[in-house]
Amino acid sequence: MSRFHRSAANAAAVAMAAALVGCSGAEKPDPRPSATSPAPVVKLTAPEIRPGHHRIASEGPRRGSWDLGDVQLAKGISWVNVNCVASAGKGQITLTVDTVGKFSIDCPGNEVRINVNQLDLAEGRKGRFHIETTDHVQWIADIQAPD
Repeated sequence: MSRFHRSAANAAAVAMAAALVGCSGAEKPDPRPSATSPAPVVKLTAPEIRPGHHRIASEGPRRGSWDLGDVQLAKGISWVNVNCVASAGKGQITLTVDTVGKFSIDCPGNEVRINVNQLDLAEGRKGRFHIETTDHVQWIADIQAPD
């Protein structure tokens, strides 16, 4: 083999080796979360039933506004419970029992907010249970009346 052919063969071998080395190294993933990583999934669970009470209305998990219908509230202590989380920033939810009143709570975007509200009624009454919020708020709610 002539000196020219040996040099050309050596150059080709070096070029091939360089190409193989470049292909054989695996890139290591970046352990830092990227700005496009999805937000962690937050799971809503139903409110716990309080001792001596039973559910008279329940709905969810659901997004946005919803009418839970008429409820018959008994004399004494009842509980209005809502667990919520917003999918973008912070949200708000307003719960209404039309013969009793309404209240609003903030729903954070990074954790489930558990809200428990006590109603102490001097007499029983019927009312409509309604939830007003935007579609980026996910919630689960119930009303519990005494047994």
